[in-house]
Amino acid sequence: MHKRARTGLATAAATAAVLATVGTAAPAHAADENPARNRVLVVVVDFKDAKHSDVEAVKKDAGKEYFGGSQSIAGYYTKVSQGAFTYVPAAEDEVVGPYELDLPQNPCDAGAVNKAAREAVLADGYTQKEDYDSISVLQPGAGSDCGWSGLGSVPGPNTWLQIGEDGRTSKAATVHEFGHNQGYSHHERDECPAGDLGRCTAGEGYSGKSPMGGGGVGVGFSAPELISRSWLPGGQAVTVKKSATFTLSPLYGGAAGGVRALDIPLGKDRLVVEYRHEDPSYTDDEDGNLDAAIEGVHAYRVPEGNYNSSRLIDPTPGQGKGKEDAITSLTDTANKVRVKVGRSGSGSATVSVSLGGVPAPAAAGSSEQGNTAAPDPKAQGGEGAPASEKGTDADAPDGHAEKGGADTGNLAETGGGSTTPLIAGTGAMLATAGALCLYTFRRRGRRHA
Repeated sequence: MHKRARTGLATAAATAAVLATVGTAAPAHAADENPARNRVLVVVVDFKDAKHSDVEAVKKDAGKEYFGGSQSIAGYYTKVSQGAFTYVPAAEDEVVGPYELDLPQNPCDAGAVNKAAREAVLADGYTQKEDYDSISVLQPGAGSDCGWSGLGSVPGPNTWLQIGEDGRTSKAATVHEFGHNQGYSHHERDECPAGDLGRCTAGEGYSGKSPMGGGGVGVGFSAPELISRSWLPGGQAVTVKKSATFTLSPLYGGAAGGVRALDIPLGKDRLVVEYRHEDPSYTDDEDGNLDAAIEGVHAYRVPEGNYNSSRLIDPTPGQGKGKEDAITSLTDTANKVRVKVGRSGSGSATVSVSLGGVPAPAAAGSSEQGNTAAPDPKAQGGEGAPASEKGTDADAPDGHAEKGGADTGNLAETGGGSTTPLIAGTGAMLATAGALCLYTFRRRGRRHA
């Protein structure tokens, strides 16, 4: 039986450690505020017919990847939220288990695994809401027919990760699945030749501008994703109400404050513009500096104000890289919107926005009057319902789960198609998101998910 008082002390200490390690990378205001803390119960499970080969190695590595300072999952979320949000361990030992579930490993049933894991930790004294907010289940992947590396409810408190024979937890996969818990969809792209928004078509592949779009943890979340969680505070995200010219600071890093994202009306949709630049104040030993592979001004269409489902606007043919798909100008004749990049590079960009056919003034700084309101993101609901992801990537890294479907190069899989109720009393059903795209793993040649 766990001890709640001691767990609370461990949680507080873990929060302080994470904030201390990333404090220099966040704006000054973040250090003066208490972050929202999500208490994650990380649970190692075995099956009747499948077990982790080295449980202690799994638990040690998972503790480091989830909570081990600035380069952990908790540290990453502290960074990208500017200190407004972090993950902390719900248990004194950070990772609990193993619990042997009264289930076979196959057929894959993520809902049944979640339900059985919750029952196991409840018998051990862990009650949801009282002791933990989210549950992250680590299950053996060798021989599994799941066909995914990780799953996350969209939104919600549930993640599943398959662990390979090496016993290592993938930071990239977990950051991606926790992104689904935040409500984020997979981050796709539209091809808009020459920046003409009236000629956009759905593009193949993903944006590369977010962990939700195949970017891994070497990139931060996109501006629309940050807006959806109110992680661009203090006037950093500006709702454009009239024609103006802005100087944009990098979305990550740079001096505290400043305008980092523009939210522009586009008929029933929104258009969000950001400037991305390498942030040397936050680095990872394996992935390098944050946004090192991204430079320039990038834009996203936000359908009907749903910031969780934005799409990259790519003016180049084919799937571009982190710098190649930056915009220089965008035009929407129907909605009388024009965006023009005057200068971009060396840590700042000048962007002019013309609305209603009124030309933007040439000089930056004219944007202060009448353009100071922050975007108003939609409120996030409770726990998501089952989501169909038919035709998406069902592959899993070698040595993990067996291949379970056609490799289309996409990001997600359905999660076994289970509709098993997850938690008695909530009535919530399994929300499926998917396996992190293989592009992320293949690009690095790094850890199994």
